[in-house]
Amino acid sequence: MFDQVLARIAGQFGRVEPRASARAYLIGLLSNVERKNCRQLAEQAGHARPGPMRRLLRYAHGDADAIRDDLRAYAVEHLGTGGTVLIVDETGFVEKGRASAGVQRQHTGTAGRVENSQVGVFLAYATSRGRALIDRRLYLPEHSWRGDPERRHAAGIPDDVQFATKPRLAWEMIGAALDAGVEASWVTGDEAYGRTRSFEPPWRNAGPAT
Repeated sequence: MFDQVLARIAGQFGRVEPRASARAYLIGLLSNVERKNCRQLAEQAGHARPGPMRRLLRYAHGDADAIRDDLRAYAVEHLGTGGTVLIVDETGFVEKGRASAGVQRQHTGTAGRVENSQVGVFLAYATSRGRALIDRRLYLPEHSWRGDPERRHAAGIPDDVQFATKPRLAWEMIGAALDAGVEASWVTGDEAYGRTRSFEPPWRNAGPAT
């Protein structure tokens, strides 16, 4: 199945080298390597140096959303059945520096406390056949990032990316999934995503999801 998924997204990489590096990179992320940086992942892949991994992350041209679309379609094709549930959740990634996009001191369930971290909001697709992540959004804190254009530029954040609450990011992913033809009987998440009333959720008038 792993190779089937890679074959599905292979067309998003224009050259053989980044395609091979992407395969090795993903295998490394799924491995038991303790520190998943380029050097450690290169060693895991049997590379003599970390150059190919670094070029993949820094310079390879690719459309992350197009890859997301391919993976979402693959998940629906292989897991789709009646009673589908879309699940919203967030997780944190502890970071020691301050240069990574979206990092600041904030609460993260990963550590169970306030830590210097990045927080991502994720959307999962679940059926009786299995489950898979089908979308993601990075939470960009309002006060420490929105008003600091130099920091945003250094982290590679596009100018058109603005602050959005975590529930808003969740609703955007759900709306995108429904627009792509994903059918779901239910949408679920913890109370942080159910209690907001700041705007009308997109699935209220969009097909079978409720």
